[in-house]
Amino acid sequence: MEKRTEVIQEWIDARRERGEAATKCMFYITVPKDTDLYKDETIKKIEGILDRNHVSHGHVDTVCGAWNLNRDWIETGGIDCIVEFCGVYPVNWDMDDVVELERMETEGEIIMLVDWIEDGKHIPNH
Repeated sequence: MEKRTEVIQEWIDARRERGEAATKCMFYITVPKDTDLYKDETIKKIEGILDRNHVSHGHVDTVCGAWNLNRDWIETGGIDCIVEFCGVYPVNWDMDDVVELERMETEGEIIMLVDWIEDGKHIPNH
């Protein structure tokens, strides 16, 4: 994990040095099973990460583009991020939390969707 935190921090630092602004994003997070999000341990872990990093969040019962419109999701408030092909990384979070979120998504513990927020409009990550 230590190596991955260094790599992600290098990406963030390089963008800052080039004067690139962060991209304002919103995350939509759920688990790959039909479950009660209010009781799911994985979701509790995600909510802990969001709380530690002072990110507002709530539960919503559908998100655009979802296969199952009855599945509950966590929807976050705006998060300053860098956007890479391999992921969308919050720039002001604890790096261990960033790496843990990436691990959970990569290993299939969670499903994440990301929207960029530009001029008040939601644009799917692309």
